[in-house]
Amino acid sequence: MTHALDERSQTILLELIRDHIEKAEPVGSRSLSKSHFKNLSPATIRNVMSDLEEMGYLHQPHRSAGRVPTDQGYRFFVNHIIDFPTLEKLNIPSNSDKPVNKKQSFDELLETACSQVSESSHQTGLVMLPSFSNTRFHHIQFTKVGLQEALAVFYSELGVMQNKIIPIESDVSQEQLTSISKYLNNEFSGKTIKSIRSELVHRIQNEKEHYDQLTKKAIALSTQVFKEEDQSESLLVEGSLNILDQPEFTVDLEKIKALFKTLEEKSKLIKLLDLCLQQDGLTVLIGEENSDEEMNGCSLIANNYGLEDDKMGTIAVFGPKRMDYGNIISVVNHTAKKVSKLLSERKMEFNKSL
Repeated sequence: MTHALDERSQTILLELIRDHIEKAEPVGSRSLSKSHFKNLSPATIRNVMSDLEEMGYLHQPHRSAGRVPTDQGYRFFVNHIIDFPTLEKLNIPSNSDKPVNKKQSFDELLETACSQVSESSHQTGLVMLPSFSNTRFHHIQFTKVGLQEALAVFYSELGVMQNKIIPIESDVSQEQLTSISKYLNNEFSGKTIKSIRSELVHRIQNEKEHYDQLTKKAIALSTQVFKEEDQSESLLVEGSLNILDQPEFTVDLEKIKALFKTLEEKSKLIKLLDLCLQQDGLTVLIGEENSDEEMNGCSLIANNYGLEDDKMGTIAVFGPKRMDYGNIISVVNHTAKKVSKLLSERKMEFNKSL
């Protein structure tokens, strides 16, 4: 545990992990003595490393080799990164500070963010798009396009538009559809689809005779528009091949196959990012802290983006446990804040256009 380490042990552990992250090989006492602790003998450092190994912070792959961090060691390291570097101090591509062109669509905005977080971190970038359930409804328009069909054009608070053809009764006129649109816009504007569904279920269950025919038709139509469909969260993945650049994975073909299967199927990553979405702020999952055994050799750094207090989705970097945590945490935090700011600006622009 952290409190069991004295200052010298903490310093040696942190420098060892930094060297291992940079060199991707076990770190020995002689190397630490030459590079960081010239006032300490290799034998003294070796004794400290032995103690750290007994406490679970380090592991020795071979008797003659140096040490590498365990999951517990990496967790200690992450918890002790207090001053994350600012974006200006990072050795990353300058385009990471230009997430989007404002003329891009909502999906294109997130695709750009995913690509740039991958490029900036040299790892696999992940972005979970908002689910339909978490989308905030702004307004809807119904247009009769056939005897028993209507086109429902749905707008979210971000101006994102979705179209859907829904069945209607043949006696429903365009004038009634316009009235239904006004009713739904007045009743539900600003609410999430999830909360609208819940309200509709409640109204249907408690339907009374005092509901007029138009209101009943409005409720019937809205249940079709807002009904639960196969709209599970979509996941964007960029830079999967960056995993092949990591030496810890190149020697284990089965591990590589398992990781690529995880990235391809996406369902396990979506489940993991959904857990991150339930947290406030930064989430760092290291090794066995990931829920799936196939990801035990990896770490995930994630932060949420959204509008004001609404968490809409998650931006993350997925890669080996031996990653540059300080820089990548800064990249993920910066990108999440930038996307949130751009979404807020987009919402304001959409409201002005109405």
